[in-house]
Amino acid sequence: MRLPVRTLRVLVAFTFSGPVFSDTVTVDANGSGDYTTIQSAIDAVPNASTILVSPGIYNETIDLGTKNLVISGIGKDVSKTVIDGSGLSSSVVRISGEQDSSTILQMLTIANGVAGSRLPGNANILAGGGLLVIDSNPRIEFCRIIGNRSGFGGGAYLLRSESTIADCLFDDNFASADGGGLFVFRGATRICRNNFVDNRAVNHGGAAKFVLGESYVHDCTMNENVANQGGGIYWFANSRTKPLLVDDSIITLNHANKVGGGIKTRFGSPPIALSGVTVCDNTSDEIDGPYLDLGDNTLCICPGDLSGDGMVGGADLGVLLALWGPCNSPDCPADLNGDGAINGADLGLLLGLWGPCR
Repeated sequence: MRLPVRTLRVLVAFTFSGPVFSDTVTVDANGSGDYTTIQSAIDAVPNASTILVSPGIYNETIDLGTKNLVISGIGKDVSKTVIDGSGLSSSVVRISGEQDSSTILQMLTIANGVAGSRLPGNANILAGGGLLVIDSNPRIEFCRIIGNRSGFGGGAYLLRSESTIADCLFDDNFASADGGGLFVFRGATRICRNNFVDNRAVNHGGAAKFVLGESYVHDCTMNENVANQGGGIYWFANSRTKPLLVDDSIITLNHANKVGGGIKTRFGSPPIALSGVTVCDNTSDEIDGPYLDLGDNTLCICPGDLSGDGMVGGADLGVLLALWGPCNSPDCPADLNGDGAINGADLGLLLGLWGPCR
């Protein structure tokens, strides 16, 4: 007698019952869970499953393939559940299968990525030492992204992503090019309530670099990050880009070897827009490039102080007159109105700022 399809499904479920058919499984390195590695759980479970990871150190890199999954550490101490990329030559976590916001990584430490992964279409670029997100929109919550290395986006690199990264710590990540903690390229990523500390980039964006797109930074803290330009944030845009909005954030004690200790923005492009932001105690300067003051900001800047002596006076007038004419480089601090030339308009602004810096 031929059994109906429904009966066959029931028989199969009873005959082969086990974690592979469950939408919630556990991972424990000591063997007490359903799986001993996170990647083996990813490979086995169906789409829309939840993977609960017990405290431990998991020396592996993981790739979600095309599945939407929730991967969550167990317990209140996120530092105890570590995906450790030591000695492994790819991003510690890769999400590039067009995942949506139902994919969630939470309560995990993503650490010690040593290289990142090659970007599609450009095998010479390594990106995303800790986390690489391409054409996907996951939520990354309550995670620690620490001690990772890559060329671009030492901690994390997001390409064409509308992800949310919230309540995370980016600490001690390094980029040999740009984006020590984070690099967002052509995305609309929401960066909320994160702490960036002691991240470094050789070129641009010690804490974070944003290129094009419509990303948003809210309630973040950036302290003691270092780059050649843009110790805190580096914002790169073109004429078709909307301003990068940063609000309710603190950007202090960062350092740029050249310009933009707190923030560096590209001249001639839509500015960074600041609301309720503190930018203070950064070196060698606070903000280099155009910005839009939306109010409620504490900006420890003195744009007319070209000589760096704490006041706007004759020394600064001499610097401005010596540089009179078209700007010869993107970094043109005497171009006070950002129009690409040092002229009478800048002279008027300088005279209006005359006196001690306030």
